[in-house]
Amino acid sequence: MRKFKKILSEEEKNITTALHEEISRLEPVVQPMVTHVIKAGGKRIRPLMTVLMAKALGRNDHEVYSMASALELLHGASLMHDDVVDGAEKRRGSPAAHTVFGASRSILAGDVLLASCMRIVLRSRNFDIIESVAVAAEKTAAGEVEEINNLRNPALDYAGYLRIITGKTAWLIRCACEIGAMSAKASPEQIAAAANFGLELGVAFQLVDDALDIAPEKVTGKPTGGDLREGKVTPLINFYMESLQGKERKDFMQGFTNASFSEQEIAAIVARMRELKCDERTRELANQHLRKAEECLKLIPAGQEHDILFSMIDYIRDRDH
Repeated sequence: MRKFKKILSEEEKNITTALHEEISRLEPVVQPMVTHVIKAGGKRIRPLMTVLMAKALGRNDHEVYSMASALELLHGASLMHDDVVDGAEKRRGSPAAHTVFGASRSILAGDVLLASCMRIVLRSRNFDIIESVAVAAEKTAAGEVEEINNLRNPALDYAGYLRIITGKTAWLIRCACEIGAMSAKASPEQIAAAANFGLELGVAFQLVDDALDIAPEKVTGKPTGGDLREGKVTPLINFYMESLQGKERKDFMQGFTNASFSEQEIAAIVARMRELKCDERTRELANQHLRKAEECLKLIPAGQEHDILFSMIDYIRDRDH
């Protein structure tokens, strides 16, 4: 594990270097905003998947890092837009970009990141890669729209929830793995396996992320019960509703739909969710997708990168922040 952590640290440094190279090419007026959001972007999961998959299938050069950075820029664009739409004040413990630079500037800077992503991908001159990234951008935005359409809709079922998170989260991770395999000129079967691995990993990632919604803020850097406040229907909400009967269920649905819960009520609901182990049940749903991801890796050649990709399954399974 120490060896894996060292390799991951080195890869993250290489990705960060490539990111800064691409950010330096942007118009100076947007660079402070872009740098702010990229710094708060987390573990670089998406570009890391591209690099690891490309290396696992035989490609290892600087262009892989440049292409991987494109996906982090696309992810950054979605974060900037999401935080404005959600009215989020923090992003991983740091002020959200729109609270520092304003909503209008943040939205426009997000648009710049989207354009920059496509410019980088175009340098590959590989139309399959270009299409994969374009589809990922489309799916991500559509997933966000569908989530907005279903805010405060307690009737949303699990199938609807899966459709939303497949679009807003999983498809970009799917794309990261797919273009890594495409860039290595892997076989069609390997490219499909890489894409499916990313999809299952992405769904599991979002499920675990939603499970962490009732974890303490000091652990996650995000307000506890944020999804409940924002009216996002997740498995935790569904599991909690299953425990309610009669007037209690009716009152919860009314409060959820009308956004009328007090902070005391939210704290009580979160505490009850923990008692009911709604987070653990959500993690078990994630494990079902992680097991599918394991199967996909059977078509990826054995080696150091394969082992690290496999370790990403454990990372998501055990993630606590």
